[in-house]
Amino acid sequence: MARTHRLLRRYLVMLLAAIAVVAGACFGANALIDPLWYFNGNVVTGVNYTFNERLAKMNYLLPRLEQYDCLILGSSTAALLPERRIQGRRCFNLGFSSGVVSEFLLYAKYLRARDFRPKLLIVGVDEFDFEGPTVAPNVPDFIVKGADPPAVWRTYLSLDALDFSYRTLRGDYPNHRMFGRDLQSHIIPRGRPYKPPAQLAAQAIPPEFHPERAEMYIELRRLFPEARAVGFVPPTAAWTIAQLKLDGRLDAYLEALHRVSTAFDEFLDFGIPSEITVSTTNTFDGLHYDDAVNEHTLAALLSGQTAPGVDWIRESSTEIAAAYDDRINRLVLHQKLLSN
Repeated sequence: MARTHRLLRRYLVMLLAAIAVVAGACFGANALIDPLWYFNGNVVTGVNYTFNERLAKMNYLLPRLEQYDCLILGSSTAALLPERRIQGRRCFNLGFSSGVVSEFLLYAKYLRARDFRPKLLIVGVDEFDFEGPTVAPNVPDFIVKGADPPAVWRTYLSLDALDFSYRTLRGDYPNHRMFGRDLQSHIIPRGRPYKPPAQLAAQAIPPEFHPERAEMYIELRRLFPEARAVGFVPPTAAWTIAQLKLDGRLDAYLEALHRVSTAFDEFLDFGIPSEITVSTTNTFDGLHYDDAVNEHTLAALLSGQTAPGVDWIRESSTEIAAAYDDRINRLVLHQKLLSN
C-alpha cells in the first residue's frame, strides 16, 4: 500500500510538472509574440496582426492612460492615421476593424468614467456607418460593464491566444493590415491594383440608409467637452460615392455629414471624389489607403489645408453638394462612359 501511494504521488508530481511546463511554454510563447498587446507587441519579428483590436488596444492603453492627451476614434480607416506624427500631443489611436459609432460611444463612456480628458479628439466618420440594419455593438464585455480587461495570465494561458501567436509567425493575417513595433497600423499591399466595379447602375433595392445615426457622433463629441474636436471623413473610393448618387441616397448622406459637422470644431471631408480616390494603386480595397495617403490626411487635419477634400465648417452645404455632384459626374460617371 505504501508503495502504491509513493507511485501515485510520483505520477501526480510528474503530471503537475508536465502541466506546468506546457502552461509555461504557452504563456512564454504568447508573451514573446504578444498578439493582444499586453506588453509591447511582438519582440521576435516586430510584426503583429489585427486579431482582436477591440481588446488589444485597450490592453495597451489602460496601463498608460495618464501618458496620453489625445485620442483617435474610428474604424480601421481611422486606425491607419499615423498618430505619432501629431506634434505636441501624445495621441493614442483607438481605431479598430469594422468599428461603428455605437461602439465608439461605449469606449468613450468607458474612458470618460476613468476620468480620461483628452485635449484633442479626432473622430473618423465612415460612409458605411450609415448603411444597413442596426446591429448590437461588438465590444468586449468589460467595456460594457466598466471593468478591467481580462488578466494577462488568463488570456495568455489559452489556446486561442496561442493560435494567434502561431498565425502571426506564419504570416497568416486576418485582413490586409498589420502593426509595427510602435503599434502603428499599415495596409499590407496587394499584388495587383485594386479593381473598381466594371459597371455602375442604380440598385433595385439599395441598402437601408440611416442619417439619424449622426446624433450618436454628436453625443460622442459631447462626452469630451474640454477637447478640441476634429472630425473627418476618410478617403473613400469614388465609385462608392457615385453609387450613392445613382441610388438616390447622396442627399441623405450629405445631410448626415452636415449634422455631424455641427458638433465639431473642425470637420474635413476626404471622401468626396478626387484624384486620390479615383486611383487604383494607392489602396487595397477602395477603403484602406497606403501610408502616403494617410500621412496627407493627417497633415490636412492638423493644418486645415483641406484640398482635395472639402471643409464642412467653412464651406456651405450648398457649395459642398455642388462639388460632390460635379466631381461624381466628371471623375467617375463621365470617365466610365469614356471607357465603355
